[in-house]
Amino acid sequence: MTTNGASRAYARALFDLATAAGAIDEADQGFKAIADAVRSSVDLREVLSDSAIPSDKKLAIMAELFSGVPSPEAVAVASVVLQREGIAAVKEVHSEFVELCEAERGIVITEVTTAVPLSDALRKTLIDKLTSLIGKPVSLRESVDESILGGIRINVAGRVLDGTLLSQLDAMRTTLSRTPQGGEE
Repeated sequence: MTTNGASRAYARALFDLATAAGAIDEADQGFKAIADAVRSSVDLREVLSDSAIPSDKKLAIMAELFSGVPSPEAVAVASVVLQREGIAAVKEVHSEFVELCEAERGIVITEVTTAVPLSDALRKTLIDKLTSLIGKPVSLRESVDESILGGIRINVAGRVLDGTLLSQLDAMRTTLSRTPQGGEE
């Protein structure tokens, strides 16, 4: 698997190529289509990860399979990533590419962790409030972590806003552990 630095480098290369071609949206759609195809096809994953198949044959397979992808830049970068880093790296590079595109467009990426998935109404409310507070458009990266018990943790622009039940219980535990116990002294 790639390191974050390598994933960013591949994503930056795709971004630069797509920018030069004036096809950032097409590159995003194309790379996503490739990542989805690799993720969903067992046969494709087996062929691309088979060390007995020469690299040039794998590249030819990629070129043929994805000839309809609207971005030759996406096909080229995905082929290099698959060849050098392996299948697992494709999704990571796509995530880095999306983040890079959003950053270039002035969209603030916000990580949101909840105990249960967000409803559409709550997601919209959260995006609207965060956009209003920050003054820039916001894109949510949602994750579910049942261990937080309830509430929400928001990580935005290097700041963590922790309103989870777990953090509140930890704070109460700390307060109670510092409180003298027993009778009057």
